Amino acid sequence: MDRTTTRADRCSTGSPAPKGDRMALLAEIAAFVREHAEILARYHLHTMADLNRIEQECWRLHDEACSRGACGSAGELVELEYLIGRAKEMRARMGDEELPPG
Repeated sequence: MDRTTTRADRCSTGSPAPKGDRMALLAEIAAFVREHAEILARYHLHTMADLNRIEQECWRLHDEACSRGACGSAGELVELEYLIGRAKEMRARMGDEELPPG
């Protein structure tokens, strides 16, 4: 799926999954967000590959929520995606600073 498409355009509510399935997914999303909520403060501890992997997992969880009819519940993921993007920008700047002049 094209990652440049806006969330509103990407989200299509599928048929609602059974409540138990959604609850398990929401618990997985909450745990993922808790694990990575401080990513901006820890960006220097991650490689760009790490940040890309975390971003891919974030997208996967968001897409899964949408496919199960729980897209509106994935708002935390949108915020986390923003923080990941900022962390990647900071990581890229830090990498530029490490390059020798010239």
